[in-house]
Amino acid sequence: MKKSLLKLITLTFSILFVNTVFSQSDNWEEYYSDNQIKIEYNYMICDFSSTASQELIVFRFTNLSENNITLNYENQIWYDGKEINTEHNSDEFRKTINLENNEIITTNCENQWKEYSIFSAFVHNETNERYVSLTKFELINITTKND
Repeated sequence: MKKSLLKLITLTFSILFVNTVFSQSDNWEEYYSDNQIKIEYNYMICDFSSTASQELIVFRFTNLSENNITLNYENQIWYDGKEINTEHNSDEFRKTINLENNEIITTNCENQWKEYSIFSAFVHNETNERYVSLTKFELINITTKND
């Protein structure tokens, strides 16, 4: 009986560990690319409180050119299947990033670029259950200009 319980506990923690590692993986998905910029995204779990964490969509912006550039884009997001009116608070959804030549900027939970991340879900700390509200996101009106 004790061996079965020990195996069950070990299996449960293994599944939780694999889920956490997978959600924090370094498997970046390419979202957009042209001759000047590459935008990739990934999911990251960020500590939020003692009972829940936040899952964010984080981005990696890579300047592919030899010039300094300014990247502009807008977020379009859908929560629970409904598009959020981004014109109501447009400054929150319009983004500008200045990148040095060949610079890579990666957003995360804590750095100066965290405002460029998008909230995806709450994650219960003990059960790892996800309470997803983000159903879709798009980056639109992507433009770059040389500085």
